[in-house]
Amino acid sequence: MAKYEVILASGAEHLGLRFKEHGYTVYRSATNYDSRRMFPNGDLYVRIPRISRLSGRRVVVLQSCTASGSDEQEKYSTADRLIELLLMLDLLNNPLSIEEVGHKNYCVTPVEPPSRIEVVLTFQPFALQDKAFKTGEAVSAKWAMEMIARACDKIWVLNPHAPEGLDWMKDLIDQGKLEVVNIIPEMVDFAARQFEFGDYLVISPDEGGQERFDCEGFAKSRTNSFSVELSGELTVEGRDIIVIDDLTKSGSTLLKAADRLRKQGAKRVALAVVHVLPLVDLGEELLENLVMKIEGNIVASNTIRTHVFSVKNPELTYNVVDKLVKVL
Repeated sequence: MAKYEVILASGAEHLGLRFKEHGYTVYRSATNYDSRRMFPNGDLYVRIPRISRLSGRRVVVLQSCTASGSDEQEKYSTADRLIELLLMLDLLNNPLSIEEVGHKNYCVTPVEPPSRIEVVLTFQPFALQDKAFKTGEAVSAKWAMEMIARACDKIWVLNPHAPEGLDWMKDLIDQGKLEVVNIIPEMVDFAARQFEFGDYLVISPDEGGQERFDCEGFAKSRTNSFSVELSGELTVEGRDIIVIDDLTKSGSTLLKAADRLRKQGAKRVALAVVHVLPLVDLGEELLENLVMKIEGNIVASNTIRTHVFSVKNPELTYNVVDKLVKVL
């Protein structure tokens, strides 16, 4: 018997097949009477019909807390993903069996809850606002993570954008409520195999990545969400280089790093990115451009389902389930 039961929220449903291949039972939310998970006014619908099967079991709920990609039928915002997750945690903590015994007359019976409820965030909610940068700003990533932590026994988060050294992240880790799963080593190995790199150098395009992943790189300055400048010289003459990053929205930093490395004499350059983010206004247009401009020399994970990688270029996509079944 598997060590735990898997529940996939809307942002993580694309991971179901690989979990089944590893021998896990997978649960999803049912749909409402319109065969949807949203009512016409935008209210969310969450239901786990076989919830009694989870009694006394260890349960792991997976969610990717970012907006829907371009080819998802129902459009979720980050807030929708978070609320959906919190609703799932609430019904798991307080499960009920409902039997209709007459017209609009129901018998409600409490059900034994799971013995342990854990959450895997393949992408953490509000990741781009992990601290206050200006007076009066809400630290939305902190608020969201603390809300989730109160509703479950433990959170696992894949390569969070929020540094582990932030006070609120450290507090959750010290309480045993949060554990970080780092898939960068797997991403680097995956890239090296995909592009047949033997002796290669790993670099990060910014100081934060260099600190997190203990590697060399450039200095980065940013003027807005899409405009960056890089500076610095590296000894890369004749070397194969894998540029690693935890997150990209447009690929502008990665493309500038690749161009700078080539000008400094690098032999071949490939990119390895954990989280690739579709954008609300542009969808996956920038990700399409990134793959084209780097001539396919990029791998990404499926922490977030994208058409560009998961559907169009599966050979460039590392499946995070293979890591999760080892660490959970």
